[in-house]
Amino acid sequence: MAEPRQHDALLVDVRDGDPKAFEAFYRRHEAAVYRIAVALVRDAMTAEEVVADTFLRAHAARGRLDPTRSPLPWLQRIAVNLSLNHLRRRRLGIEPLPEAPAWPDTGATVPEAAAERRETTAALARGIERLPVQMRAVVVLRFVQDASLAEIAETLDCPVGTVKSRLHNALRLLRDDLRREFEPAPGAAPQGQPATDLVDLGEPLR
Repeated sequence: MAEPRQHDALLVDVRDGDPKAFEAFYRRHEAAVYRIAVALVRDAMTAEEVVADTFLRAHAARGRLDPTRSPLPWLQRIAVNLSLNHLRRRRLGIEPLPEAPAWPDTGATVPEAAAERRETTAALARGIERLPVQMRAVVVLRFVQDASLAEIAETLDCPVGTVKSRLHNALRLLRDDLRREFEPAPGAAPQGQPATDLVDLGEPLR
């Protein structure tokens, strides 16, 4: 049997209304909340609004904090919902942010390889932006936040089976998108293939 998680003293102080504790709570989790917001909305200013609103709501509901559980899934759920609301209201194309790519470039020493990787990364980002918002949320949580399926299910407040289905369908759509982007037109000379480590996003769903 797993040992029960110890009380987090900071969360106790936050729940009890200590303003300095809430400031420390914000500093502890702000970066993680921003990462998921900017990966979803693809706009730095909007992501900052999402972060601010997330912590305002968290402060208002601080009495519900459980000091024996990590508050991050709860904060992420708020941020995801706020981000998806922004996307639904916008319903327009979203320009990628060069300074905050959803898919970090792991780097390449050969200029041609680096250019190919940048091209693939940009194509993948465009594909993510075209995904339905619920699929985009699952992809961002899985591959940007490196969350497990169970953690994603907790964050999105849905069954693990739903997460698996959304992730499976999202990866299929992304692969199809990349194929269309990199397949040569009829009669054209073959172009370089997309980087395999970015295309092969599939993994056993467990």
